[in-house]
Amino acid sequence: MTIFSLLTAIIVSLMITMMGQASDNLGRQRAVEQARIGLSQIDRQMRSGNLILNPSLDGVEQSGVPQYYSVRIFTQEGGIDKCVQWRVIYYDTSGFGQLEFRQWDPASTASATNWSRVASNVTKPVGAFSTADPETWPPFWVDASGAASDAQSIRITLRMGDPGAESNAKPQVLTTTVTGRNTVFGYSPLTCSTVPAP
Repeated sequence: MTIFSLLTAIIVSLMITMMGQASDNLGRQRAVEQARIGLSQIDRQMRSGNLILNPSLDGVEQSGVPQYYSVRIFTQEGGIDKCVQWRVIYYDTSGFGQLEFRQWDPASTASATNWSRVASNVTKPVGAFSTADPETWPPFWVDASGAASDAQSIRITLRMGDPGAESNAKPQVLTTTVTGRNTVFGYSPLTCSTVPAP
């Protein structure tokens, strides 16, 4: 009976552990799928972008978030001139944020759409930003490493977690560098410089 009880306890413990890990994995997969949808949309807009404003210039006044947590793009995606702004924002102290975007006509900020959530459960980087340490990379920054042309390249890094995951669960990191093909043509940096209220 004692041996049987011990074996039962071990098996139950293993099952609980495996169920927890499976739940963590499913939560991260859902978050990653949301982020991939957002990344594919950003990728399209940047590749057809005429101007990508440096994320270090976007602060709380322009986007409601700190530097490197927002990026603005003047794009002709779908053959229509538009200003698009992406941001990662943390509405509370839970440590999880949202990837959001809005757009407007370059001629009038009155046409701006409301912020739309694209992905949830974005976690923060660790420590102060350093280009040499991927753990610290913020969501958006100009990646000048290995730049062979005048085209603007932006490094995008999203860390996706799950609020229901165990405390020691690591976030899934999606990172890519996107280059705006049309940014070599020297569009005015004043385009999309006027932004709607965050």
